[in-house]
Amino acid sequence: MSDSVAPPRPNEGGGFDISRLVPQRSFGLKLILVCTLALMMAIPAVFVWALLYSRSTDANRAIEDVAQLRGGIQELMGPAVTVPFERDVIAQVNGVNQVQAVQGRMVLYADTGTADAKLETEVRRRGLHDVPVYTADAVFKATFNPSRIAAEAPSGARLKWSEARVYMSLGDLRGAKDVRLTLSGRALDLAPVEMVNTYGGPSGRSMVSAPLGWIFGPPPGTLPAEASLRISGAQRISLAAFAKDTVITMSGDWASPSFDGGFLPDTREVTKEGFTATWRIPFLARGAPGAGPDLSFDTLINSGPGASLLDTGNPYQSVERALKYAPMFIGLVFLTYFLFEATSGVRAHPAQYVLVGLAQTVFYMLLLSISEVAGFNPGFLIAATAMVLTLSFYAGSVFGSRAAMLKALVVFTTLYALIYTLMRQEDYALLVGSVASFLAIAGTMWMTRKLDWYGVGRSPAPQPLPQG
Repeated sequence: MSDSVAPPRPNEGGGFDISRLVPQRSFGLKLILVCTLALMMAIPAVFVWALLYSRSTDANRAIEDVAQLRGGIQELMGPAVTVPFERDVIAQVNGVNQVQAVQGRMVLYADTGTADAKLETEVRRRGLHDVPVYTADAVFKATFNPSRIAAEAPSGARLKWSEARVYMSLGDLRGAKDVRLTLSGRALDLAPVEMVNTYGGPSGRSMVSAPLGWIFGPPPGTLPAEASLRISGAQRISLAAFAKDTVITMSGDWASPSFDGGFLPDTREVTKEGFTATWRIPFLARGAPGAGPDLSFDTLINSGPGASLLDTGNPYQSVERALKYAPMFIGLVFLTYFLFEATSGVRAHPAQYVLVGLAQTVFYMLLLSISEVAGFNPGFLIAATAMVLTLSFYAGSVFGSRAAMLKALVVFTTLYALIYTLMRQEDYALLVGSVASFLAIAGTMWMTRKLDWYGVGRSPAPQPLPQG
């Protein structure tokens, strides 16, 4: 009987075999590899982010184009009276005191005033992008006390009553359809004027002005004024607190306004049919004197309360919010596949994880492209349904089980429902994402608590054949 010798092991007698130090079929090493792949899959998401930035830039450019044609953002200010003056001051010129005449202007705001604006909105389309625009009818009513001009003028000022004028501000004169102003029942002829700032340069404000015709001074008593404007604009409208005590009312048929500016409305009502808001801004709250030399209109206009017309169909903010959490969602999908692998005993190749990660990257591209055409909600429903079915059928094929496919269908449906929640809940996105991540990690720890991380299913070392 001849002796039988066991076949030599690979690398036997040929040096040190490093593979003996690496546990075969180690789930610990596989989890580390899966986590590394999940992080690497965030790199394609960066390219989707760049695509999103490009598309949102195109959308903003389209909005600007339409806004320029419609008049853009309208910042309205009711009537204010100005009277130029000059006074003598002593200044040193080459060490010699000289008397010089200094120019200035007195500004008088109304004692009481009301502003009422009614908006009719519509949506204009430029390419794939919707732009909310409006036509507004605004009415300003005010009461002036001209005696305060002389009372508040600097000492020694010589008021030029014959050059007294009344000013009103618009955001963009291209949107002015009709502008009328009466003072004490007398209609004034308004004309565009280039306003200067306190440094003598152009202020960049679109102003209209009219002379008051005060040859020898203002008439006695108070002066009632009323202005009516019909303007077109886009995106936003604001009304400045043009009087010492101002009441502002704004209404429109837009269902999703955002109230902004220096003051929030005292009362508001927003329904599917439109909105109504009211502000009362008293003298102390508006932060500007009622009369004085060289007062700037910018202080009041920049802090004027207003409303922005939010486009709820704009998908870019929602997709951007989801992309911020892309590494987390890719990691959760990879973790799901890893749990299927650990519980089924079927091994998945790293290349299959890469395909799953690339599929999720394509999801964001699908969501962005479909949402631009059909709207965000239909876009998400189509993209998420396609991706959930793809990932679930792939899981059933990889792990060779219909049960795995059904489990994956439930898990991925829940996951993409979570993505939708994050997209819609801007204020609570971090909370929802943090809780979901915690639950996923805690569930994984529980399901793998008895797992042999060093090498489940490792084949024992081969034994030598018996001698015989």
